[in-house]
Amino acid sequence: MHLSETERESNEQLFNRLKPEVEVRRDTPASPWTYSALDIRQREIAARVAQGGPGALLLSEVAPVITVGRRTAPGDILFTPELLAKRGIELHRTDRGGFATYHGPGQWVLFAVDHLDRLTGDSRGVRLAVEGLLQIALQVGRKYDPGMEIRSGAETGVWSPRGKCAAVGVHVEQRVVLHGLAVNGYRTTTSFMGLRPCGLDAPVDFLLKKEDDFEKLGEELRDAALQQFWQFH
Repeated sequence: MHLSETERESNEQLFNRLKPEVEVRRDTPASPWTYSALDIRQREIAARVAQGGPGALLLSEVAPVITVGRRTAPGDILFTPELLAKRGIELHRTDRGGFATYHGPGQWVLFAVDHLDRLTGDSRGVRLAVEGLLQIALQVGRKYDPGMEIRSGAETGVWSPRGKCAAVGVHVEQRVVLHGLAVNGYRTTTSFMGLRPCGLDAPVDFLLKKEDDFEKLGEELRDAALQQFWQFH
């Protein structure tokens, strides 16, 4: 069957405008949510996207974990897996780019799981996807500190004058983006324990002075991501 030019344009517009699901989950004793579970969920979404279905914006606060990226050096993990486990911190190897980092209470993890075409307008736009994630963190971060800036190279991320507030790392399969952005809300007793974050001897910083604003921060990240990647709000 041959589609007319009008039909092809209509199908392309539908593909590009499919509204993503939005899933917000937080780890609680009653409803555990680990990075491993988040990883499984993003791959379920990715398989659906590869078949032409809608993507999803996954916004999570996960149980304490150190995720290990493809470029992690052995010396970047300072504690043994056994010692981390005693502190309640999981060690999870991932297929994303970048180094080791921490996720856990007080931090939002944002995954925009969708086709590169939908997210960036370019089926090869990996760099555009990374830049879009950084722009989300910068836009929201400047509401809390006007001194926020994006840095590149070894320091890729969003920084305040006091330290790194947001990190990014992605992986692309079948032109579908996996993984994404981590934004530090408030410090907890396990935050960034036992590692050199992103392979750097540099401080991390947090956007919030009080835990009460954490849900508001999540809402701001959600809205900024929907606008950045899908033009929905």
